[in-house]
Amino acid sequence: MVKTKPKPIGIDSNTNPCSLVAGRYGTKDMINIWGPEKTFEYCLKSQATAVEIISQLYPDKVPPDEAQEIISKANLEAIDPYRIRYLEQETGHDIIAINTALDEQVSKKAGAHINKARTSADTTETAKALQLKESLEIIADSLENLRDITLERSVDWINIPHMDTTHLYDALPTVLGRPFSFYGEMLQSDLEFLNYVYNNSIYGKWADATGNHHSATALDIDGRELEKRYCKKLGINCMTAPAQIPGREFIADSMYVLTRSAETMNNLAHYIRMGRSDDIGIFRFPIGDKGSSAMPHKDSKGGNPRREEQTEGFANYMKGVMQTTLGSCSFDYGRDLRSSAPDRITLEESFKWGDYVIRNLAKVLYTLEPIKDRCLERVERSYGVPTSQQIMTYLTDRTKTETPMTREYAHNLVAKLATEAYSSKRPFVEVVLEDKEITDMLPEDILRNITNPIQYIGLSKEIIKDVYEKYHGKKTIR
Repeated sequence: MVKTKPKPIGIDSNTNPCSLVAGRYGTKDMINIWGPEKTFEYCLKSQATAVEIISQLYPDKVPPDEAQEIISKANLEAIDPYRIRYLEQETGHDIIAINTALDEQVSKKAGAHINKARTSADTTETAKALQLKESLEIIADSLENLRDITLERSVDWINIPHMDTTHLYDALPTVLGRPFSFYGEMLQSDLEFLNYVYNNSIYGKWADATGNHHSATALDIDGRELEKRYCKKLGINCMTAPAQIPGREFIADSMYVLTRSAETMNNLAHYIRMGRSDDIGIFRFPIGDKGSSAMPHKDSKGGNPRREEQTEGFANYMKGVMQTTLGSCSFDYGRDLRSSAPDRITLEESFKWGDYVIRNLAKVLYTLEPIKDRCLERVERSYGVPTSQQIMTYLTDRTKTETPMTREYAHNLVAKLATEAYSSKRPFVEVVLEDKEITDMLPEDILRNITNPIQYIGLSKEIIKDVYEKYHGKKTIR
């Protein structure tokens, strides 16, 4: 099996730290989408597409050559972003600044068509939709990479004995790869939801100041057809009855994708982090990272589990973002600006940091190594008592014994024997074989077989194989 490599961050010493969250976190893919200048670019793309569509449908209103003049200048190669910033400071309005900067680059005839039949939200909401759309594409690719590496570890570790715990107690034996099938399937579930949001919750807009196409109607233009073709051209959806902005719930959907995925990664990262701990010790991370400025011995552990802990921190952060985003669903019809500043902050931070966290967690999984002796030790330390469930099952099943016990009686009997074995640190099978009531019902060879914790793994291996076959390499956005 060819190993899937983790996606690179793409950030190096030449990257402007101002493009990163807190000057530290981000990926090259995400900093190509988010940030002030990138937002200018998406706004200008929105303006260029709008004039292209209106010219195609109504060349008498916007002659093609004048439309093309605007299209050719609606970019940051023609417009100095510092000019936009200056104008925004002067006017206090971002889209007026962008429109003015664009108008300065074209002829008077062409300038008459800038922002024609549009309001500022027709530009900002469309630009935001495009940023969300492309960000979800990148997140999908990164999550697929993490999912595939997770599933590969499940197969790699399919023959390593492992003890599952419930409520922090040894529960039932399995194999080390089995928990990663669970996390892989949950990542796939996150991806399926992402795909739904990608196809159903990315909404742009071109419907004027209150969503009723007033300006288009005044120009004898079919505003709804304009909006339909405009959004189709950009590969996004549009509402039939928007206000000045589409419903804010659509933005919340995109943020829930990240929040939900963060929770799955939180569980996976926590599992790995605890597995690396000295108390559990089933994983090792190769020596390389520094562990502590004050405790040099941590270098021997491969450093602190900083990537795992940052993943858990990101999940906490996204809970707060989700609360803010849900609160921002509320606005006075047809619009207010309560959501504007939070969007500018939380969307950029969440996607930049989120993609960074996903790729770093994939790196952890790719590099992680199992400690096989410790895995076996954690199974054997139980003295075989987790197989008590299987003994109880045999004692109560008519196909296993001629005179089955009631479940309550068998449960209490086997629990007493398991407690005795664990307390006296004796193999469970020895204690069971001393109980005449059980040996009268089941022969010794069967009892020795069904009390072997290495063999009592249920369908662990079959499940690992099935999940791997179903989801490994599966593409999400379709």
